Amino acid sequence: MRDISRRIITLILTLGIIVALAGPRRAAVAQDIPAAPKVEASEPFLAWMARASGPIGFVILAMSFYLIAVVTWMGFQYRKAVAAPETLTAELNELLGRKDYQSAFQKLESNDSFLARVLSAGVRKLPGGVPAARHAMELVNDDETMAMEHRTTYLATVGTLGPMIGLVGTVYGMILSFRVIATEGASPQASALAAGISTALFATLEGIAISIPAIYFHGLFRNRVARLSLEVEIAATELLDRFAPGVKSTHPLAASALARTSASAPKPDAAHDGNISGA
Repeated sequence: MRDISRRIITLILTLGIIVALAGPRRAAVAQDIPAAPKVEASEPFLAWMARASGPIGFVILAMSFYLIAVVTWMGFQYRKAVAAPETLTAELNELLGRKDYQSAFQKLESNDSFLARVLSAGVRKLPGGVPAARHAMELVNDDETMAMEHRTTYLATVGTLGPMIGLVGTVYGMILSFRVIATEGASPQASALAAGISTALFATLEGIAISIPAIYFHGLFRNRVARLSLEVEIAATELLDRFAPGVKSTHPLAASALARTSASAPKPDAAHDGNISGA
């Protein structure tokens, strides 16, 4: 990127030197050269910017709308209130406190949050033992985390493509300016050269302008995903330990693990025992 920036700056400086050297000679033949269209003083800056940006500007504008949509969606979805709803946690704790394991599991299955998917996978594996259940939760947690991180790469893509598309506009603007030099000879109109230079500079500005927020939000949401993954893991592990006494194990190797977990918890009342067997 530094080499590309140096080349762009060198190209612009070279073009400026050419314009400066061509100035005295242009004055001598100014009467023979038709005047190039100029920017009207009353034209708003944004209108001039849109006109000078050309088709590259429309591409970057479309990318900016896409960026806003993705950031807005992630801002609503990548929150603790969505990944691990407090209402779900409170309801599960209430049901587990009453030893109503079956109702708690049904409540878990009806929820589609990050926490519910992770915990549900662990509860299903509880008949095979607590270690197997925790391993199942780790697998689902990793899978969900990877899916969320993959979505953040959309932002990284915009952050990478923005300057590249801006560079295309920069080269396009320089081509327009050198075309003026090629067609008008040694005395090109400065205003005609300025039109191509403005296209190049606006494209560079727009490409960088869309890249900066894209890179920022990419890092922001990646950190948020990592934090949500850890919080879900902690909450799911605590709830899994409360589910364990209500699961009947049919696996002989899991009996000792479940016995140790059940020994530290009070036995459920027979009238309200909603055990889960092989959930």
